[in-house]
Amino acid sequence: MRLFEAAHIFKHDWETVSLANWRKYPNEQTPHVRHVEILNQDMDPETGILRTERLIMVQQPVPALVRRVFGGDASYVLEYSEVDPQKKTLVMQSQNLTYSNLLSVGEHIVFQPHTENPSHTLFTQSAQLKASGALFRLANKIEDMCWNRFNDNAKVGKLGLEQVLSKILAERQAMMQTSQ
Repeated sequence: MRLFEAAHIFKHDWETVSLANWRKYPNEQTPHVRHVEILNQDMDPETGILRTERLIMVQQPVPALVRRVFGGDASYVLEYSEVDPQKKTLVMQSQNLTYSNLLSVGEHIVFQPHTENPSHTLFTQSAQLKASGALFRLANKIEDMCWNRFNDNAKVGKLGLEQVLSKILAERQAMMQTSQ
């Protein structure tokens, strides 16, 4: 089993970063994310907590042998998220559905105001990658390969979110100029 952990501080408030998170796909930085479908969404009228379940289709190059044996290079991820506007937290958990009997990838993400500077947002990300089943003998190599891919995708994901943040700020500035 391999663990992935990362943290990043976005120099934007939690509300803006949370909005950007919902607008980050499609994004030229993350072309491997092909489609996002909201399966279920509800809001608790008393707490304002928004719960969302999404299905995400990801398409990445996979070794030819894997494509031949298991078919295709598209995979699906189920994501659960909870936005708590009172606590100012956005918590997301995702799990791969495709090939999960061979490789399990569980991810946990939290966005929250940074304790030292509440006008910034702390992003923490962790993932657990575990090869099993028929891949047990190759587990370390497969987990290492997947960890590297996950790490690369995490970096471009942050770049993509920064790009969306820039668009949101430009939209806000344009709206302010128009209203004057």
